Amino acid sequence: MKFDLSAELPIHRFYDYFNKFLVTGPQRSGTRIMAKMISYDNNIRYVSEQEIKIRNIEKVERFLKQEERLVIQCPGLCHRIHEFSREDTLIVMMIRNVEDIIRSQKRIKWGKFEKKELEYYGKTKGVISKVKYEQWEKQKEQIINWIEIDYDSLKDHPLFIPKEERKNFRWNQTERDKTLEART
Repeated sequence: MKFDLSAELPIHRFYDYFNKFLVTGPQRSGTRIMAKMISYDNNIRYVSEQEIKIRNIEKVERFLKQEERLVIQCPGLCHRIHEFSREDTLIVMMIRNVEDIIRSQKRIKWGKFEKKELEYYGKTKGVISKVKYEQWEKQKEQIINWIEIDYDSLKDHPLFIPKEERKNFRWNQTERDKTLEART
């Protein structure tokens, strides 16, 4: 049974129903900032994709067995996200305009990883963000609790940084650069 996730309600209305949150989607779709927003809004632990070694299923399983509430950023596990479906877990799929994702990937020179990422989906060519969204349509039928969050809907959150201020962000940056702020 699917949790009733009305598109009209903001995600914070669903926080109390879940102990664990898995935030996934194509790389550069906003998984990191969304996971940090969930952590911030709920005062729960944020687990980055580096902490789970990008695709380490055993590490994710260990986190899901813990008692503490937490949110895991896991775009590298998008191809297997349905395997983590549980009653107490909300799987959050980030939706972002594919052209914006591609521009962001080019800005940080992420393209060298695309071929390897496509292999997880049994593909040798294609645009990985499109492939992930196509696969998601099949996966969500196997997931108990899921929600899709549009990246552009995050703009009113206190942690969101406007696009014009993100032009020189590093691949893992979600906060304003304090050293630059101090100089201005």
